[in-house]
Amino acid sequence: MALVLAACGAVPTASPGITPSPRPSATLGPTASAPAATGTPHPATEPKLAEIRAAVEGIRGLRPEGDVAPVIIDEATLRTNLEAEFDAENSPEAIAIAEDMYRALGLLAPGVSLRDANLDLLTGQVAGYYSPERDELFVVSRSGGVGPVEWATYAHEYTHQLQDQHFDLGSLGLDVSDEGDRVLATASLVEGDATAVQSAWMQTALTPEELGEIFQASLDPAGLDALRRAPAILRETSLFPYREGLAFVSALLASGGFAAVDAAYADPPTSTEQLMHPEKYAAAEAPIVVAVPGGLADALGNGWTEAGRDTLGEAILGIWLREGGLDATAARAAAAGWGGDRAVMLRGPDGALALALVTEWDSSAAAGEFATAAATAIDGLGLEARIIRDAIRVLIAVGPAALGDALAG
Repeated sequence: MALVLAACGAVPTASPGITPSPRPSATLGPTASAPAATGTPHPATEPKLAEIRAAVEGIRGLRPEGDVAPVIIDEATLRTNLEAEFDAENSPEAIAIAEDMYRALGLLAPGVSLRDANLDLLTGQVAGYYSPERDELFVVSRSGGVGPVEWATYAHEYTHQLQDQHFDLGSLGLDVSDEGDRVLATASLVEGDATAVQSAWMQTALTPEELGEIFQASLDPAGLDALRRAPAILRETSLFPYREGLAFVSALLASGGFAAVDAAYADPPTSTEQLMHPEKYAAAEAPIVVAVPGGLADALGNGWTEAGRDTLGEAILGIWLREGGLDATAARAAAAGWGGDRAVMLRGPDGALALALVTEWDSSAAAGEFATAAATAIDGLGLEARIIRDAIRVLIAVGPAALGDALAG
């Protein structure tokens, strides 16, 4: 897994409804209004890249429907490109809403800039990216040369090119702003597919010595420091599309080969629950549409307004529980009975924040397990919050007591 992650491209750093993303990956390419990314083609690498293309096409069973010239860029150019794309894609208000939601959940410390944290993480981790809207493919060379790391990155990004040309990545709804859980799940299908192909190519095309070079690259101190310094929510959701996406695609491959993966693009997973539990995807277990009580801002009094809504999903709730002090196994188990949720972000006078989270669970036992875990997380994160149980529903009010009263009513 370390070998795969070492050569991965950029990832969505969580769902757009919660976290701003620079849109560098195949799943979230820059819009037409974004400034053009820059870099210099390297014709001398073409014979090797042509060899990689042929191998990837054989593994994936797809042929290109157009040419995209790969461009090798250095880390400074990467940072310039990421900043331009991030600012073109994310308005200051969208960033502020995401920061407020994370702070209300206890996942972002005061004073931390989500923009800077995203860009710092991505600059240290991104190995390449493909833009479906611009038909651009970039591979980052931090050493100044082109070798196993860059080859493996190209295998991954070329897979994204093939995906886009056959399945139209822009049609998957990855730019929806208030369905973050679904977006993260669908993005994980795309990244899991590319990671599976990249992994298969690495196993057959690279020597042990070349694999060793990639492993050494994964231990780069600067890259590891970028991961360490990033807020856990960004770090975890950056790895999720590759780690969980690969597991999901592996299940599809086991059941029907790449034909099953192809079919998933016409019927992508609708939740991270389906993504993390492929049997629920196979059973078409759709998320519950959760209703949120109206008038929450009015219940809080003058000066309160609703800032935004989103669905957190099993993956984000599991991360939240873990950050609240539960061990990974307990957090995953407590989030596993998820059925649906809806979060409402509220702003009040003098920078006051509140969050209403309504969740529904597969059973009363699952709801009870989550409620108990949530109480631990709320205490561990130091939140002023109230939990309301109602059969298979668990409602959480973070902020003024009036919000809890409104949800309880």
